[in-house]
Amino acid sequence: MSKVSIPFSANSLSAWQAQLQKELKENTALLQYDSSIEELSFSLTSLEAPQLGTQTSTTNAWKRMVAVSAHSEKQSNAILLEALMQGADAIYIEHTTTQTNYKQLLADIQVNYISCLICFDSAEAHVHFTQMVGDEFAAQCSVLHRYGSAKNYISTFDIQQIGANCSTELAAGLLELQQLLETQAQDHTLYFELGVGKEYFVEIAKFRALQHLVKQLASIHEVQIELIPIAKTGFCNKSLEDPYTNLLRMSTEGLSAVMGGAHFVCIQPYDTLGSEGPSAFGQRMALNIANLLSEEAHLESPQDPLQNAYAIEQLTLQITEKSWGFLCELDAQQANANAVLRAKILQTRQLRTALFESGKTMLIGINAFPNEFETPKISWAETPTALDLPYLIFEKSAN
Repeated sequence: MSKVSIPFSANSLSAWQAQLQKELKENTALLQYDSSIEELSFSLTSLEAPQLGTQTSTTNAWKRMVAVSAHSEKQSNAILLEALMQGADAIYIEHTTTQTNYKQLLADIQVNYISCLICFDSAEAHVHFTQMVGDEFAAQCSVLHRYGSAKNYISTFDIQQIGANCSTELAAGLLELQQLLETQAQDHTLYFELGVGKEYFVEIAKFRALQHLVKQLASIHEVQIELIPIAKTGFCNKSLEDPYTNLLRMSTEGLSAVMGGAHFVCIQPYDTLGSEGPSAFGQRMALNIANLLSEEAHLESPQDPLQNAYAIEQLTLQITEKSWGFLCELDAQQANANAVLRAKILQTRQLRTALFESGKTMLIGINAFPNEFETPKISWAETPTALDLPYLIFEKSAN
């Protein structure tokens, strides 16, 4: 075997660029990244472009999370127990009320061995929870408040699902944080939930940009914020008519969240919003994807694996700058912020729809190469809304 020098000797920038041109031949356009939806653009060979400041990398032991609603306690309890037997190590409960039966919802769930996140929309709902389960049990759960001075949870999942691009989604959440810090300039532990879209590298950069942006806001208000990012996959590109195409989409979305640094990753069953609710198959496949990422791909504790990767750094930098710019615009007109935000989302939503309808955005099984095999007939249920806009689900709009 010939001797190989390790590390390899570095080539000059000009030699590297020349080799790229040679190998790509007539496809040199691939060296330029442009996204009209995300409003991002950069050249893969312009290495003199501005760079992000280096952040200290820490090992991120992320959790495989399963989300349920408190509206149906018995059914949700069965889903949680099954998921915990199949590898989940975190649960998330939302839609709690002053009527929620926690004895039934949390029956046989050992919260001292797993991460249990429970979200409350009001102080009354939280008091009801504590009174029903007791202080000792409640102390073993992570309590997420969406209201008032107790607020420690921000979610932009709905914003992402109605069609917002990455910078708009981040700016919407950061505006909530800005308003919180204006009234309470104190240290916080902040749970921040993001939706996950289909653009693999862009989504990774979005999660990394969130860390920079929260740190920037904390610095302005002279506080310390412990950021706990939560990732949740959505339904825009999912198919009920061709269920197996969802597996790859859910896998890349989950991988984006892990590589971006999410602490909790919730890969939702593709048929969660179907008329029959999530099927046993959908639930198992969603959790199996998280299991594969953790156990088979050995990504259970990554340490910012893409730090200093040029394309990721450029995407992160541009998303950070655009998000901050839009945040400043929203903050300057807080009384009209929702209208400005909605108009921006509507513009991006219309562009997404136009690209899909023209075939420029191709989704296998939805607007290209339809499924020829028989599958269970499921229809989409009533679509959730945010800012008076329904979730953007391409298969639903195509039928």
